[in-house]
Amino acid sequence: MGLSEPDFTPVEGFDSQASIQFIRAGLNPQDRDALKVEPVPHHEIHEMTVDGAEVVLVSVSPLAVNGPCYYLPGGIINGSFKRVGDEDRKLSHLEIYELQNRFVQTKTDRNPVPDSSINDLNNQLVASFKQRLVETGSRSLGTDDNWLLRKNITTPIGELTIAGLLALGSYPQQFFPRVIIDVAVHPGLHKSPIGTSIRFEDRKICEGNLLEMVQEAMTAIKRNLRVRRVVEGLSGKDVLEIPEEVLREALANAVLHRDYSELAQNEAIHVDIYKDRVEITSPGGLPNGKRPESILDGYSEPRNRVLSRILMDIPWTHEVQGVLAESNGTGVPRMFNLMREAGLPVPNFKIDISSVTVELSRHGLLDTQTNEWLVEKLGSDFSNTQGIALVLAKELGAVTPRDLRNQTGHDSEDMRSLLDALVDRGVLNQNSQNQYQLATSSVNVTQSEQEVLDAINKTTPVTIREIATKTGKTASSLRPLLRGLVEAGLVVATAPPSSRNRAYLQA
Repeated sequence: MGLSEPDFTPVEGFDSQASIQFIRAGLNPQDRDALKVEPVPHHEIHEMTVDGAEVVLVSVSPLAVNGPCYYLPGGIINGSFKRVGDEDRKLSHLEIYELQNRFVQTKTDRNPVPDSSINDLNNQLVASFKQRLVETGSRSLGTDDNWLLRKNITTPIGELTIAGLLALGSYPQQFFPRVIIDVAVHPGLHKSPIGTSIRFEDRKICEGNLLEMVQEAMTAIKRNLRVRRVVEGLSGKDVLEIPEEVLREALANAVLHRDYSELAQNEAIHVDIYKDRVEITSPGGLPNGKRPESILDGYSEPRNRVLSRILMDIPWTHEVQGVLAESNGTGVPRMFNLMREAGLPVPNFKIDISSVTVELSRHGLLDTQTNEWLVEKLGSDFSNTQGIALVLAKELGAVTPRDLRNQTGHDSEDMRSLLDALVDRGVLNQNSQNQYQLATSSVNVTQSEQEVLDAINKTTPVTIREIATKTGKTASSLRPLLRGLVEAGLVVATAPPSSRNRAYLQA
């Protein structure tokens, strides 16, 4: 407080002491007449000086109890807001509900579905489910016919639970029409505005029980992703640009952890396929007080405990081993590792109050231009790790076993053996610093490239600005020259292309 918003300059006549007193009164739960918000968040008030003027800084911590923190005079419905950009937006009813239950273990999936019965179950799937219980020696089977009740698939009066219907139902959309997976393929990098000629290149509404929905969504996604042939040992196989296991895990997480409360039942799971990424968005924020920074902690915290337990015994298919949801906390770390091994950026989780989106990048080794370059270097059959090694050597100017280990998670010595094998094939060269560079038999450089080489030495990294000063060239004209010299193995970059710290050395 005390700075004007447009230009952040001190406000003339600002009274910092009066402002501090006003803030303290409005955030004092002991003074109900002056209190402005509830519940009161933990906060700290600091007085500072900016350009010689006194200003007030208020640091507000996230709530450690159920919210929302709302403006008392407006009430919880009209006084609950979130900050989006430079404006305040009123929270939706679903967002308010999510914050009210932020630290609550809800039991929504145990609720009965009115007018449902065992006649609404998929008998074939129920038989497969029961067979797995037999094979695993589940005590839930007992010696009578009440196993469906013990597994919380039915209620004591014979209706299905939400979890039972969703997991084992023949057509849950009879009761929950919007509990679907909506797969949409977009022509560009963003959703097309309403009224444009082509809004979707492909679209599939996936219905049925959770297993059927995930299977249909997988088919629709795979139909719209690129495929490449890779070699493994003595044989080869076709692989998607995004690993199938990553997609299955992301979809399984979406159906397992989404919110099935009444307010959220109008929201579908959305799969949006763009030219550079796939986004999977499920209704409901992070449950049970889980924070974004703890997503990789390996600790399972399901919103829907009954559903989670049922899905642990829903087998995938004969072609895909395992069950629909392991629920042991290893799924997300596994997704990260598989994306690294495929030469892709790790999944990006975007957490909102009432939704969770996982973003999976398509910009890996299957990028058309990169793949063509790899085929030119390695032939049509090569492993992901070999491809990653060459891409790193191309982007960085040189690659080390440690670089490759960090990218793939494999042992450093194994990565050294792989790099040595690429040296034997004449694809890489090893320099005196034990780095591996793209092999160059004889490289003819242009006059402009030679001028750039003359501005770079082998010992002291120089930035593109320093090279521009030495050569008199602009940074924009230097970038393609430096890129070509890096690819030719004549120059080594000290950081990835996106880094502000990127500098250059002669190889």
